[in-house]
Formats: sequence, C-alpha cells, structure tokens
Amino acid sequence: MSDHPPRREVVHGDAVAWLAERPDLEDSSVIATMPDVSELGVSLERWREFFLGAARAVLLAAPPDGLAVFIQTDNKFEGRWVSKAGLVLRVADELDVPLLFHKIVCRRPPGSLIHGRPGYSHILAFSRRARDDAAHPTPDVLPDLGAMPWSHSIGTRAAEAAVTAVRRLSPATTRIVVPFCGLGTILAVANARGFDAVGIERNRKRAEAARTFELEPEPAAKSSSPE
Repeated sequence: MSDHPPRREVVHGDAVAWLAERPDLEDSSVIATMPDVSELGVSLERWREFFLGAARAVLLAAPPDGLAVFIQTDNKFEGRWVSKAGLVLRVADELDVPLLFHKIVCRRPPGSLIHGRPGYSHILAFSRRARDDAAHPTPDVLPDLGAMPWSHSIGTRAAEAAVTAVRRLSPATTRIVVPFCGLGTILAVANARGFDAVGIERNRKRAEAARTFELEPEPAAKSSSPE
C-alpha cells in the first residue's frame, strides 16, 4: 500500500461512460452496485440493456490482476424474477472472465416473507488472473448487511466483504473504483482499509455527500465489571 493517507475522489457524472474511457485501470479493482429499474425510471428492456452494458464496462475496467466485484439484489417485475446475478454471470461468460466466488448476504432473517425483493443479496467477484485461496476459506453466507447508512445502501458488512476480498486476492490493487457510489459507503470502507478510492455518481447531491462521508464508529463493547 502507499505511504500517503488514503485519498478519495468523487466524480459527478455517468459511471458507464467514465469506465468506458478507462479500460484496464492500472493498480485498481472495481466494486459496483448497479441501480434497479425503479431507480432509473425506464422500461425493463431499457434497464436490461443498461445493466448489461454497465456490467461489461466494469469487467473490462478491472485490470487482469484486479477484481471486478458486484454487489446486487435481485427483484421482481410484474410477477417475474429479475436475476441481476444471472445477468452479470452472462456478461462475464461472454468476456471469458472467470468467477472467483459467489457469496450471499442475508437482508432479512431466514424464513422471513418479503414481497418484491428477496431476503438476500449477491456478492460476485471476477478476475482474469487472481485465484481464490482454498487454504484460507471465507464465509459463503453473511448473516446480515451490517449498518445501513441510507435507504439504498448496500450495508457495511457487504462493503467490508468486498473490500476485504480485494485486499486478500489482489495484492497489486492500491485503488478501489466505485461506479454508482451513492453516498459513499464503499468509498469510506475502502479508505478505512488503506485504499485510495474513486467514486462516480450521477446524482449531484449524493456525489457531494460521498466526498466526505465517513462511517459511524463501532459502539464500544460493554465491559462486565464485578459487583
């Protein structure tokens, strides 16, 4: 890692266009959380076209030794399941970028009944050269999302899992690029773990907030003193 304190840059703009202009980012890994059809306000067909293009841009932007990590939650549209994980896997297969791991993050306790969205999210990591280390396994199922800084946040536990995977599997990575960065949860986690971070966000207010967003400190554990 670099000797300087971790830096952060947030670009107000189109994440897909930004990535397309910078294929094969040097010394970087990419962590993406692409928006739902409801967030874009377009038809399902237009959203699917956007999503496939965004997944392609993310996978092409990550250098061979870096990771492309997707944190996505499926949903239902007019009574049919929309599998974002399936769409990402489809693009990765077309580009011949191997899957390193596929983890599940519980959004609700197992057995909960939820309408519209599943009780879990996906974390999928891809790389052309990196290899997962079977001698040092990590959990395939995370029990919860962690803290939720805002309503559309991915949760701090999911962000930590993605950033930790980059640290573990891509030693060459010194910078984490976060398209569709929102308020900056992943940026804050990346900086806290010593990575420089670049976020791209099309919403101006969220981009401004992401430039300075910091994680809330973990509550101190209560000590049990003898009576």
